[in-house]
Amino acid sequence: MTTFVDANLGHDVISGKSVTGVLHFFNKTPVDWFSKKQGTVETATFGSENSAARSAIEQIRANKLTLLYLGVPLHGPPISLGDNKSVVNSGTTPHQQLHKRHLMLSYHFVREAVAAGEIRFAHINGEHNPAGVLSKHWGYQAVWPLLRPILFWKG
Repeated sequence: MTTFVDANLGHDVISGKSVTGVLHFFNKTPVDWFSKKQGTVETATFGSENSAARSAIEQIRANKLTLLYLGVPLHGPPISLGDNKSVVNSGTTPHQQLHKRHLMLSYHFVREAVAAGEIRFAHINGEHNPAGVLSKHWGYQAVWPLLRPILFWKG
């Protein structure tokens, strides 16, 4: 199971809220996706990306539980890929001092899932992150290179 996660800071110009985009794959097949405006206004990319990572982990847990109920064997922890290196590093190495309560809770939620071996969290370049399609306003020229391998995968 592989999950791509991305956020767009200040996506909504009127409210200033960010948008979370999450794309779930099973065996290189997209099976679930999520695109929603975040509940809080963030002042930095770290906050919006961290909230997106928390949402992705909640969805990973739900998808894992559904697969287990269906009797599907899962081998190894799911992989979550995000394009914000500071969020990935803080999720895998505890050293962060946070002052906003909701950001601190999201950070500890992500950190606990990684520390427990529930997921593996890694960095992916933003140009190659297909979850960006769900969170950003992109034109055809930017979206097609990300969508083509998903729609026409050869294997």
